[in-house]
Amino acid sequence: MRLFTHHALQTPHAKPLNDWLAKAGPMSSLMQAARELAALEAEVMALLPPGMRAGIAIGGVRQDTRSPGQPNTLLLLAAHGAAAARVRQIVPSLLARLQQRGARIDAVKVRVQPDAARGDWDVEPAERPKRTGVPAAGLNSLGELAQTLPDSPLRDAVQTLLSRHR
Repeated sequence: MRLFTHHALQTPHAKPLNDWLAKAGPMSSLMQAARELAALEAEVMALLPPGMRAGIAIGGVRQDTRSPGQPNTLLLLAAHGAAAARVRQIVPSLLARLQQRGARIDAVKVRVQPDAARGDWDVEPAERPKRTGVPAAGLNSLGELAQTLPDSPLRDAVQTLLSRHR
């Protein structure tokens, strides 16, 4: 009697994912960009003071084609406005130190991007108070206005408004 053996069980070893990603083609350029971004992130985190590191993330490097003077802009994402303000204060020295280390960065922008996955943040929209309607004095004033207006579309609109709120 012959036993069925799946073809995947006959291969000696599966190739690691990194081998497939390192091959020539679109994945190799993606892996190279990911490695460069990871190295840049490590440099930025090493240059930031320890208290700032938790609230900052690297958003990427944008190549701005509109302004020829600043082709490579590093985007830093701050968890809240206070972290963004603190990082903006050290951006000039951070940029100078990155350029000394050989990073091809010409500008640094800081954006606030809160982490919605944090459990201590209220991410639901705030409830708005319900409207109670037009006060009685306002309805009386609109009724008097409707009586003084000549036959016109404005008078019809005021009467429609009154009929909906009475």
